[in-house]
Amino acid sequence: TAMNALFASTWDIDDAEGTEYHQRFLEWLKDAQARDITMAGALTDPKGDRTLAPHQQADPDMNLHIVERHDDGGVTVRGAKVMICGVAAANELVVMPGSAYGPDDADWCVAFAIPRDAEGITIIEARHPSDDREAGCSCDDDFDLPVKGGGITQAYILFDDVRVPAERVFMRGEWKYTRNNIMYFIGPYRAAIGACVAGQGDVMRGAAALMARANGLDEKVFTEKLNQMAINNETTFGMGIASAVMGKQHPSGAWLCDPLLSNVNTIHVARLPYETKVLAQDIAGGVAETGCRPSYVDFTDVGYGELLQKYMGAAVDGETRVRIARLVEWLTIGAGVPGCMHGGGSPDGAKMFIRMFSDLDGDMERAKDLAGIEKDVPKPEKKKRN
Repeated sequence: TAMNALFASTWDIDDAEGTEYHQRFLEWLKDAQARDITMAGALTDPKGDRTLAPHQQADPDMNLHIVERHDDGGVTVRGAKVMICGVAAANELVVMPGSAYGPDDADWCVAFAIPRDAEGITIIEARHPSDDREAGCSCDDDFDLPVKGGGITQAYILFDDVRVPAERVFMRGEWKYTRNNIMYFIGPYRAAIGACVAGQGDVMRGAAALMARANGLDEKVFTEKLNQMAINNETTFGMGIASAVMGKQHPSGAWLCDPLLSNVNTIHVARLPYETKVLAQDIAGGVAETGCRPSYVDFTDVGYGELLQKYMGAAVDGETRVRIARLVEWLTIGAGVPGCMHGGGSPDGAKMFIRMFSDLDGDMERAKDLAGIEKDVPKPEKKKRN
């Protein structure tokens, strides 16, 4: 999404300002593809006081900013990018402004690509649920950690006067273009996250049905709840596809998702996956929802392990039942819980875009036309209190 955004926004800047950012970006991108490297997009700043613009903050480092512009077109930057996914697996970082800025915030309007191990960069990996199990799992298999492939990696990235050469700088103070840059970023992100949570929702639905069987119940008992889980999953998946299909091509050649549909999808993503998790816990029962199960060490203990396995059994053997329950736990209260509420931007922010892109005046005109109304229906004037 960061590369999609910069592909379009660098073209916008060059088209209006006569700069060479787009060509720089293309040259860097071609080289990155030739080297077959991985990138992590870094957008979110610490922000500081949310009521103040970057230039108004008591500490200017609360948003990553330019501290020196070099004559050759390069920059030196200071600040941080926080809660950034995939940094541990990335070769380079693609950094963008974290919001739409005004003319007084020009120093905070900077975009660039930088190797992860560049001088002045410090990366701190964040904690997340169940990470102690990942680091110190005492078992040889996945009994206590049901999903060992993949997982979560998020980091805080500190930039301590990091110098970025000109050929890697894709924005240097052009504040007018930060708004569109953000729009270009959130469109594909908010479309794609619909499929992300739908895929995990499909696994939740399957795990819940398996748990019902393991408990000796036919999944038909839970048909209504399983159907609702499917509806939730297909809603976000379908909205994501719709926002992509209903999008349009930018003059640069980049594809832009439909801004109204992608932001509507964000609202669904902030609600429906949580409903799906509750349904999974409801169907699976307390053995999954509470997380109250013995560890692999206890389960295989020579003294009492066999008894634990016996008492954990139901319609299937104890180990099978516990493995299913552990997966439900991981998906609903553990490391498998995705950032649905605020990942890719908060739902209240999405609602602002929905108000912006939904044509209420046009809707009212269409309603008037169908109702045969030719007179104006004015907005009421606000009455002042005496």
